[in-house]
Amino acid sequence: MPEVHKYRLVSNIYEFREKDVRRNTLKGLKTIDIEIIEVDKTHSKILHSNGTLGYWARYRHYFVEGCCYFVPYNSQPIELFKNYSVETSQESVINIRHTTIEKYSIKYIEKINTYQIIGTVSFINEDKDLIVVSAQDVDFCISNEEYEISNIRMNDWLEVEIEGLSLWDEGIY
Repeated sequence: MPEVHKYRLVSNIYEFREKDVRRNTLKGLKTIDIEIIEVDKTHSKILHSNGTLGYWARYRHYFVEGCCYFVPYNSQPIELFKNYSVETSQESVINIRHTTIEKYSIKYIEKINTYQIIGTVSFINEDKDLIVVSAQDVDFCISNEEYEISNIRMNDWLEVEIEGLSLWDEGIY
C-alpha cells in the first residue's frame, strides 16, 4: 500500500491533497494538456522502485515546449501527436529564489536539460514542508527534502530551476 498523507489546502481549489510518494508530489495537482511530438524509446529511465518507466520525449504545451521523461498511463503505447493530460514532477530542484519579475514563464534550456520557471506559490501545507509553485496552469510541487522552503510564503513570486522533468499521464484521454 503506498504511503499517503493528507493536507489541508490554503486555496479554494481542493479540500485536500494527498502526497503521492512514488512521484514525491501531491495528488490532485492540476493536470495540463500536452501533445507528444517525438519519443525515443531507447532512452528510458526507471522513475520509481516499482519499475515505472519513463520514456524520453519532446512535448508541446501552449506555454512551453521541451523534453522530459513521459510516463504513459498503465504502460499504454505512446501515440505521437495525441493529446495527453499529465501531472508534473521533477528529479531535483537546483535553485529557488524570490524574484521581482511578476510574469509567468517556463523556459526549457536544452543545452543543460533544465527548466527555468517563474511563478507564484499557490499552496503551502500545514507543516510548511511542501509548496506548489504555479506558472499559468502548470504546477510544480517542491518539498523541504528537495530544497529549503521555510522562508517562502503564499503568493510569493519565485524563480525555480529544476532538472529531470517527468510528465505522468493521468489516462484522461
